Amino acid sequence: MMDTMRSMASGFVAKILMGLLVLSFAVWGIADIFSNFGRGAVATVGETEIDGRDYQSELILEVNALSNRLGRRLTSAETAAFGLPNQVLGRLIGEGSLNDLARRFNMGLSPTELAKSIAQEPAFQALGKFDRNQMNLVLRNAGTTEDRYVVNRQNLEVRRQLAAGLTGKATLPVAALKVFNTFSFETRDISYVTLSEDTVSEIEDPSDAELTSYFEQKKMAFRAPEYRTFEMLKLEPGDIMDASKVTDEDAKHYYETVQNRFVQPERRQMQQILFSTEEDAKAASDKIANGATYEDIMTERNLTEADIDFGLLTKAEIPEKVAADALYALEEGQVSDVIKGRFGYLLLRNAKTEASQASPFDEIKDQLKAEIAANRAKDDVLSVFDQVEDERAGGATLKEVADKMQLPLRMVTAISVAGDLQSGDKVTDLPAQADLLKAVFDNDVDFEADPVEIEDSGYAWFMVKDVIESRDRTLDEVRDDAIAAWKKDQRAERNAARAADLLKEVNAGKSLEDVASEQGLTLEKAANVSRQGSAALPTPAVQQAFNGPEGHKTSAVEGTTQYVLVVDKVTEPDFDTDALQIAGLKQRLNENAGNDMLGQLSETILRDIGYTINEAMMQQIVNGAR
Repeated sequence: MMDTMRSMASGFVAKILMGLLVLSFAVWGIADIFSNFGRGAVATVGETEIDGRDYQSELILEVNALSNRLGRRLTSAETAAFGLPNQVLGRLIGEGSLNDLARRFNMGLSPTELAKSIAQEPAFQALGKFDRNQMNLVLRNAGTTEDRYVVNRQNLEVRRQLAAGLTGKATLPVAALKVFNTFSFETRDISYVTLSEDTVSEIEDPSDAELTSYFEQKKMAFRAPEYRTFEMLKLEPGDIMDASKVTDEDAKHYYETVQNRFVQPERRQMQQILFSTEEDAKAASDKIANGATYEDIMTERNLTEADIDFGLLTKAEIPEKVAADALYALEEGQVSDVIKGRFGYLLLRNAKTEASQASPFDEIKDQLKAEIAANRAKDDVLSVFDQVEDERAGGATLKEVADKMQLPLRMVTAISVAGDLQSGDKVTDLPAQADLLKAVFDNDVDFEADPVEIEDSGYAWFMVKDVIESRDRTLDEVRDDAIAAWKKDQRAERNAARAADLLKEVNAGKSLEDVASEQGLTLEKAANVSRQGSAALPTPAVQQAFNGPEGHKTSAVEGTTQYVLVVDKVTEPDFDTDALQIAGLKQRLNENAGNDMLGQLSETILRDIGYTINEAMMQQIVNGAR
C-alpha cells in the first residue's frame, strides 16, 4: 500500500497537486489582474502577443508577495534564484495558448455579459453595489486604464468559458477518491525518543593527521572570499536637510496645522474595587452613600492601594467602554454607582483628574523645524540627484562631488559580498546593503556604475577601488575554525550513530520503551498524527513515520536532534462520499484533474503554434521589477 502511495505521490498525485497550479492561474486568474509598465511584446504565442506591461506587472506582484512573506525586499539575484521570472512568463504563455485557441474557435463575450462580470468584481463595490468612481480609483491606484483592464478581463472571462466547456465535467472515479482520502486523512500513533547533540560527551581535539585530512576534504568551506574596497557617496533626505533655513514663522504655521499631535489628552487616575456578586457591590455602595469612605471598603476587603489603583489613564486607554464612560462621568474624588464589568461588578473612583494640555510652541519649535526641513529635503532629493549626475558627467570624482555638495563619502575597505570584512568584523549599516554589495561585486575597478536606489528615500553611488581575489586559505590560518568545524561534525556523527544503535536494538526485537529505559531516555508519544504535521514532531520525523505500515521502526533528524520512532497504530479514515470533508476533497481533485487536461491541451497547442520570447526585453523588465 505504501509503495503504491509513494508511486502515486511521485507521479499522478504530484502532477495534479503541484505541477499544474500554473495552468490553474491561466484559467481562473489571480488576485490582481491589473497590468502596467513596459511596452512591446515580451513573448508571442501564435498570433497572441504578451505585452511587456502585463509581464512586468505580474512579475512585480509575485516579487512583492514573496518579499512580504520573507519580511524583506528581494534582490534581482534572489528573484532569479526563486525562478519567479520564468514562472510568471510560463503562466502568461499558458494563458496566451488558451487565448489563441479561443480566438481560433471564434469565442467571445458580449459587451452586456462583460459589463455584468465587471460590475460584480468585489474590488469595485461600494455600499454593496457597483460604483464607477470606486472602479476608477482602483484602476488608477493599480496604474492602469479602463480600456486596458477591460481587454484583460475579457480574455480572462473567455478562458473561463473555454475551461468550463472542456473540463467542466472532469471527475475522478470513486476508487481514486478513496485512495486520496486515505492518503490525506490517515492518522498514526507514534512512540519516539529524542537524542540531542548537546548530550554527546566532550569531544577531544583531533590529531594533526585527522585535522589535516578533514581540512583537505573541506577546503572549499574555509576558502577566503573575494574582498573589495570601494568608496560610496550617499544621498538621503537626512544628508541635505538644513533646519537652520526654517524660519520661526514657518514653524508656527506648521504647528497650527499639526498641533493635535502635541496635545496630551485628559487623564484620570482610575481606582477599582471588584466584586463577584451584584449584591456585595450594592451593599458596599450603600455603605459609601451612608458615610463610609472608599478606604473603608478597601479595608473590609483586605485591599491595598496597589491592588485597586490603575494609574492615570486616557479614556481610550481603558479597555472596557462601560468603565471608561463611568470614570469620565465622575468628578475628582467621586465614587461611581455599581457597574457591571466584564469580570464582575465594579465600584470606580476618580482619584485625580489631569486636564488636557498642549505642548507650548517654544518647547517643540526645534522639533517642528527639523520635521519641516526633512519634508523639504525629501522633495529636494531628485534635484540634488540631477546635480550629482551632472557633476559626474563632467568628470568629477565622488570625492570632488562630496566636497562640493557637502554629501557624506565613506570608504569601505576589504568587504565580501556577504558583508564580512577581511578583519573579521561584520558590516550591517550600509544603505540598501544587499543591492549595493551585489552592484559593487558586479562592476570593475574604477568603472562609473549607475547609482543604487535606497528604497524610496535616496541613492548611493560607488566606485570600486581595489579587488582582493578569492583564495584557498592554509590550515594554519583557520586552525581554530577547522577544529571547531571538525568537532561539530563529529558531534553530529556520534549522535547519528547513537540513534542507529538504538534503532538496531529495536529492529532486533526489543521494545522502544525498554531501550529508552536502559539508556536513561524519556519515551514520548504523539497521537493522531497526520501527514499535515504534528505539534510534537518535526516534519522530517512525520515523513519518516508515514513511510511504512503499523509497527514501522525508523529514525529521522531535525537540526541537532535525532529521533527514533515506532508506529504504534495506523487509523484509516472513514469514507463517506456525502461527507463534507470528502466533498471538499472531491471538488479540489476534480478541479486539479481539469487543470491536468488543460495543461496537456496547452502543451499540444504550443507544440502546434510555437512561441517566441524576447530575451532582451525580459531581462530588462526583470532587472527593473524589484
